[in-house]
Amino acid sequence: MDRTGGEGPRSGVVYYLGSELTRQYVPVATCGLPLDNQGPASHPSAAGAAVRLTGVLDWNERRGRLPAAGISLVVPPGQSVALHSRDDSTAVSVLDVVAGLRRPRQGQVTVDGVAVHRLSGPAMERYRGERGIITDRFPLLSSLSVTDNVLAALRSRRVGAAARARAAELLGTTDAASLAARRVETLSPEQQWRILIARALLSKPRLVLAEDPAPGLGVRAAGRVLDLLTDLHARLGFTLLLATDRLATAVRCQRLVSLERGAVSQDELTGDDAWTRGRIDRIG
Repeated sequence: MDRTGGEGPRSGVVYYLGSELTRQYVPVATCGLPLDNQGPASHPSAAGAAVRLTGVLDWNERRGRLPAAGISLVVPPGQSVALHSRDDSTAVSVLDVVAGLRRPRQGQVTVDGVAVHRLSGPAMERYRGERGIITDRFPLLSSLSVTDNVLAALRSRRVGAAARARAAELLGTTDAASLAARRVETLSPEQQWRILIARALLSKPRLVLAEDPAPGLGVRAAGRVLDLLTDLHARLGFTLLLATDRLATAVRCQRLVSLERGAVSQDELTGDDAWTRGRIDRIG
């Protein structure tokens, strides 16, 4: 694998856990409709989780003169959704709320009928452990090998043969099998992101919450990582929420939800036209 310039995952606290693009516009008002009225995913799958946000406000979203209505959104199982905001902190805050890493100031979050905003203690820890979280805010540990970094996602301290086989399988799937015994500091930034994806998928999550890798990678490397993530979504059928401030990243998902001033400003299904994607990649 080619080494790519740019900064790798940042250090921080580890929590563990050729034609025009055809677009079908979905009125924002439909956000409160039942799951089966939210537009079909390209591959409806029982492997994915159903997500619903109702009037969710984070503590940073009330600074304007008028209080926001909050973010209301329904995501059917198996769909990939780009949460796009010019300031990506809003989209990342939504990921954190859905992941159970923080509580919203107001509103409700449910995943497969579980009221995430009400969880606490062991129930919350169990919920977090069942999600796939891909972010450089929870970096790889330099003291561990690549394989042990993937296994660090286990909730149990007991690592059996099945878990090691699963880790090896994921490293192969992410094109990182040759890196299994390597130390983190010897990896390129792109390789580190591939390991982050493998770690997130260890528990076979029905919901994957990811941040855009582009800020820390070169354009080509970020494109390869995003290609890998969207390919895994198509193959495994998990629900994917991807936070980004780049249109070039957002258009890779089946659905684009724009967030502005603490509310959904636009909600649309995207097409799958390679020529148009390339054009958007060039303009960012």
